[in-house]
Parts: sequence; C-alpha cells; structure tokens
Amino acid sequence: MSQIPDAAIDHSSTTDTACPPDWPAQRLSEARGIVADFVHHPDSLIILACRAIAAHSPEEQERREALALARLLIALSTRKPKGGDS
Repeated sequence: MSQIPDAAIDHSSTTDTACPPDWPAQRLSEARGIVADFVHHPDSLIILACRAIAAHSPEEQERREALALARLLIALSTRKPKGGDS
C-alpha cells in the first residue's frame, strides 16, 4: 500500500482547527431542543442529547434529570423487541 504524500493532506480540516469558544453552549442548546421535541427523534439521539446536557449544563438539577432520562431510555430499549414482527 502506498502512502499518501503530505502535500495531498488537507491540514485545514475541522479536526485540526480550534472550536469556537461558544461551542459547548451551542451543543447544549441543540441538546435541549432535541429533548424538548423528543417525540420526533429516535431514542439513540435523545440519549446522546442527554449525555451532552449532563456534560455541559451548569445546572445540577438539569444534569441529574438528563442522566435519569438517558438511563430510562436505555432500560426501555433493552426490553423492546428488535425489529420484525413480534
């Protein structure tokens, strides 16, 4: 297998650049929106949103509630049949 020359690598990709300073606030806002509109989102996305809230929220109560919701969804997902007719 041949190596990719260094000149061919795009060093300006987002993985190498710094995130904007308001990145956590943006993720927190998006996560709150997903949880608020949970009916229209899959459980896996809601669980990720809850994890983001638990990681970035400045409010202890909100973090605890987000983790509790994530745990509930995980517990329920283990009880659901996985596709097909049951």
